[in-house]
Amino acid sequence: MKPRILLLTALLTLPVLAAAQDTTLPEIPPMTSEPVVAPTPTTPTPAQPTAPSAPAAAAVGVSGVQASLDAPRTVTGKVGLTLTLKNSNPVAITFGVRRDNEQNCSTAPQVRVLQVGTRAVVYPVSGAAPRLCAQDLETKIAPAKGSVTFARDLDLPPGEYMVEGWLSGFADKTLVKVPAMPVRITVK
Repeated sequence: MKPRILLLTALLTLPVLAAAQDTTLPEIPPMTSEPVVAPTPTTPTPAQPTAPSAPAAAAVGVSGVQASLDAPRTVTGKVGLTLTLKNSNPVAITFGVRRDNEQNCSTAPQVRVLQVGTRAVVYPVSGAAPRLCAQDLETKIAPAKGSVTFARDLDLPPGEYMVEGWLSGFADKTLVKVPAMPVRITVK
């Protein structure tokens, strides 16, 4: 086939190919000289604790509340963890925490355990099938200028670990996440 005929054939098939493709583009509104007004931010609505299929609102911190994670430095056997929330506000705060399917159905504190030196995540176990937990809600009240504690035990193999802990739940019906400083432990 001659190059001219080949070129002519290609040019004649272009409209057919273009018609076969969806070339619709979204309509762009015309430019105006009016100022653009940013939308007014709205207050997020808290996620319902019993509706896991509903999209959850982003967790926020709690003003005037600090968390601290306590664990023995060296332990044999189970590791006891205590998360203390100190409320420096002049009003009481009700904390609500549901059971976490990836945390062996524990309520609080939620934790992540890293092996010292490797930063490998030891807990929660990656790839493990999550448990199906009851969706009850544990509530505790931190009095004004007072504190409240949440505790749990972990079963870890012998080694050196950094334990990160936080409370993830509700504070007076607002979805919150209150992190604590990590602690280092040795399991013998």
